[in-house]
Amino acid sequence: MQPEIIAHHHPATGTVTYLVVDPATLLCAIVDPVLDFDPETQATDTRFVDGIIAEIRARDMGPTWILETGLHATHLSAAGHLKYETGASICIGAGVIESLKRLAPAMGEDGVDLEGWDFDKLAQDGEVMPMGGLEITAHTVTGRLPGAVAYQIGDVVFTGDALLAPDLGSGRCDLPGADAEGLYAAARRFLSLPDDTRLLAGWEDAAGRAATTVAQQRADNIQLQDGIDMAAFTALRGAADAALAPAPYPAQALRVAIRSGKLPPEGEDGRRFPPTDISSF
Repeated sequence: MQPEIIAHHHPATGTVTYLVVDPATLLCAIVDPVLDFDPETQATDTRFVDGIIAEIRARDMGPTWILETGLHATHLSAAGHLKYETGASICIGAGVIESLKRLAPAMGEDGVDLEGWDFDKLAQDGEVMPMGGLEITAHTVTGRLPGAVAYQIGDVVFTGDALLAPDLGSGRCDLPGADAEGLYAAARRFLSLPDDTRLLAGWEDAAGRAATTVAQQRADNIQLQDGIDMAAFTALRGAADAALAPAPYPAQALRVAIRSGKLPPEGEDGRRFPPTDISSF
């Protein structure tokens, strides 16, 4: 059985949140929910994810899983709000503990459980989780912050920011914890799947594409098509990263991510997001 998949594009960040439905039972999962955030005022809003929640309720679906593909540094996670509203369980890769133990002290975050208990499920590589008549298989993604994971459901793999549309190549490797060689290895693992396997990225390109197949990626990906080895990929990725603008608010995104999508408390000055330089992380 194949899942029904509904893609919700978040215009402000270019990211995509996926609603994944088991047609037989109407149980559902939400992949990478996004919280609206104004970097100028530091204000958050739940309007985007509330629209997804309204769709779930209108169809009387049963939210089961919130599937985070990693600790996000390019958008704020709405997993905390989504769990509060629906009761779904938050899942991330088991390697997240390594990230929590490194990032939380560096950011001065005392209220973070360093053993990962703020998340409901720490998925091991290859672990299978049920959702009605469907199975969700977790695949560890190397080259990203520890805890990054892709999810395979039927003939679909949700790759997060690891493998993007062919004209974008792969996710950036200039953020803390990213590693071009590890990312290449993870991407080739996906590209070894059958040619008709669908790959759904967490970002859209300028043409609005986030969905491809293994065959399309192997033929057209500007950084990962067949014939590009690890050394060539590393050079291409490095050149691309050098030309990219810095991520707009990585510290704010990570402060929310390490709390499993919950907002940090306000400080004595009333701010949730004190200025933080993450370059040394």
